[in-house]
Amino acid sequence: MLLVPVLKLLGGSAGTIGPSVPLLFLAPVLIASTVGGRVSGAVVAVVAVAAWDWFFIPPFYTVTVNYSRDVLALVIFVGVALLTGQLADSARQRAEDALRRAAVAQALYDLSTALIGSHDVQEVLRSLTASLYSVFRLRACAVLLPSGNTWATAAASGNLPPELTVEKNRAACSVASWVAANNQASGLPAARARFLPLQARDRAVGVLEIVFRSEAGLDEERERLISTFANSAALVVEQARLAQEERAAAIARESDELKSALLSSVSHDLRTPLAGIKAAASSLLQQDIQWSEEDRLAFATDIDREADRLTRLVSDLLDLSRIEAGVLKPVKQNEDIEELIVRTVDRVQPRLGGRLVEIHVQQGLPLVPMDVVQVEQVLVNLLDNAGKYAPSGTPIEVSAELVDLEGKREVRVSVSDRGPGVPERDRSQVFDKFHRLPGSGSRQGGTGLGLAIVKGLVEAHGGHVWIEAGEEGGARFVFSLPTLDQEVVTEQQVEEEAAP
Repeated sequence: MLLVPVLKLLGGSAGTIGPSVPLLFLAPVLIASTVGGRVSGAVVAVVAVAAWDWFFIPPFYTVTVNYSRDVLALVIFVGVALLTGQLADSARQRAEDALRRAAVAQALYDLSTALIGSHDVQEVLRSLTASLYSVFRLRACAVLLPSGNTWATAAASGNLPPELTVEKNRAACSVASWVAANNQASGLPAARARFLPLQARDRAVGVLEIVFRSEAGLDEERERLISTFANSAALVVEQARLAQEERAAAIARESDELKSALLSSVSHDLRTPLAGIKAAASSLLQQDIQWSEEDRLAFATDIDREADRLTRLVSDLLDLSRIEAGVLKPVKQNEDIEELIVRTVDRVQPRLGGRLVEIHVQQGLPLVPMDVVQVEQVLVNLLDNAGKYAPSGTPIEVSAELVDLEGKREVRVSVSDRGPGVPERDRSQVFDKFHRLPGSGSRQGGTGLGLAIVKGLVEAHGGHVWIEAGEEGGARFVFSLPTLDQEVVTEQQVEEEAAP
């Protein structure tokens, strides 16, 4: 309507723009068709013809037309206006289709990138539902996965009504089960909900639920594109299932390997002390031989020594299992590390075959927050290990010093021997369960658990353990304990955490 007064001011059909009036009336037709579609364009075309006839074709302000050429002009204008509106509407639809296809392509690209780069199934499924929701302008969409005998929503986007969730609506759950069982799409027409199977290897691994807006629907092209997304979701779910099966198989293989390693490592160490105990006990029980007190003492000593060996073996197995289960938490108290080293060396000295233990402790070391029992076990295991490999007559050195690393202080304790040492290529594996150095066989005894326990106990204290080459040959085992102000875990706190 604004066009009429403007044209009147410019002289109308009698002015200089008179021949261009019909062309100017095509402008609102084009705008209406582009913005509102074909119907809007046709309505504006009829209004434009009426306005042209009423205001600019004589006689003015009537619907009467005096000249046949004006009638022909009106007819041609109507045809051109409708055709122009149709072309504008088609161009608009093609532009919208192009934008939608571009959005779908971008969404598929983003989804494929997520499939390649992410190992989090939930994150990928959330990205997929978000893409579906935005690209197809849905009310809501969700990925449903089987959970026992029912269904669970793994990821969702949009406003999913409670009456359409499988957790709260039995009908939705039944439809999802039917879709998965028959591998066919179905829905709830009254709720404008559609359920599509997530197919992988000719079977449904889940269901995609989509809820349309009141004015939307699912045509053939939209269903085909949504099926593409559904196939991607099925791929994600199937990959997750295969990865879970692979992890389970790996755990089973590792468990079998550990069992085999445990049996091969422990069986010899069990048989040897048991055989010694059996032989000594059987000898003492023989009635036909009169043993001297010296012989009886020797047999009793053998039984006691082999029983201690068995006790250490069982204790190592129990400690390692508790470390791996995460239940062996240190109860820390501030302790004097020098006093602990001296006490531990005195305890282990009889088992070191007469080897001298040299102690070098830096003066003025601060108290260290630690579980004294566990750290003593660390020192015992390291000293026992040094005693196995240090040549007879060579000393074993135990040292402790304070180290300041960028403001973080820690006490480093080392146990050094002058044995064959540990090759650099094997140092990362020495602390693994049941690991023995190549060529060592079982000549030194042990089960390969002592150093694994050392690593577990030290790391439970927030420290580290590693191996260095000794200054005079052999190996130098070093472990660190933090000395910064930390919360000391009391025995009462550990008991409270362990309580159900």
